[in-house]
Amino acid sequence: MMKPKMMVHGSLARCISSPEEVERLLSQGWLIGAPKAKTAMAKRMRVTRERRRAEGWLQLDLWLPPDVIAAVKAAKLPGESYEALFIRLVKKLGASDDLPQVNILN
Repeated sequence: MMKPKMMVHGSLARCISSPEEVERLLSQGWLIGAPKAKTAMAKRMRVTRERRRAEGWLQLDLWLPPDVIAAVKAAKLPGESYEALFIRLVKKLGASDDLPQVNILN
């Protein structure tokens, strides 16, 4: 499976994952489109994501069930971010005593 490509033709746009389908649409006059930035910060955010991936960072989206949220909020120190809470708890579990401090705003 390949990374999906945005194919555009006239007023139509589709994301295609099949190399055969991409070739078929290209032969029919479709073009490979590039998404346009939706905000003024989009380019900076995209470059930051690409740089972090190259440096080995891992982006996580975390969804917590309602019954766990109270426990997480109780474990958080005053003024502590969720990121700092996560790193503090990982250190406390003994996974690594020398985890780096992370600033997510870089």
